[in-house]
Amino acid sequence: MKFGMYYNKETIGDVLMVIYKSDLIPTRVEKNNDIVALYDNNNEIIGYNFLNISSSMKIKAYGHIPLCSHQVIDILNCKLKDSSFPLIPYLDESGFKVGKIVEMEEHPDSDHLHILKVDIKGDRLLNIVCGSFNAKVGLKVVVATENTFMPSGKQIIPGEVMGVYSEGMLCSGRELNIEGYENKKGLYILDDTYNVGDDFYTLY
Repeated sequence: MKFGMYYNKETIGDVLMVIYKSDLIPTRVEKNNDIVALYDNNNEIIGYNFLNISSSMKIKAYGHIPLCSHQVIDILNCKLKDSSFPLIPYLDESGFKVGKIVEMEEHPDSDHLHILKVDIKGDRLLNIVCGSFNAKVGLKVVVATENTFMPSGKQIIPGEVMGVYSEGMLCSGRELNIEGYENKKGLYILDDTYNVGDDFYTLY
């Protein structure tokens, strides 16, 4: 199970947020100790808020934490166990892969969308619909794979874009929240030091 992890002390306070489903609004909350569990209509947990988290660990992150160590998860799970809540699974990949555009054709019903085949060294090429002006065959890019959480909190859900199935998203520097790219459009292009199939992020 993938999840999104976020921490922004300046704007939200000393709260570490873990989100399983970004498209659902909690209908019930349950607090035990410093943990708030968020539930949906089916009484399934869709996220946690860990309050006063700096008392348990030092977090240097500002916003999205794409990948964290087993040690961090172990600390969180110890708190969850003490509060009788279900545990969080380890997340060994961020979901952001180094990919390479190997095929591109124009979308037949759009004047700006492209239909791409992208290699991330999986068992097959990914089919991704993309509207970036600088997309072209041969580029190495950052691919947000299905169910991955973006820095914005959005979760990448596969589906049709104007009738064409798309199973991921190619990211801009702004979408990745990279410093200096706040106002730059287009895909974030990687150089040859990146290997196709590798995780874009390292452990927090």
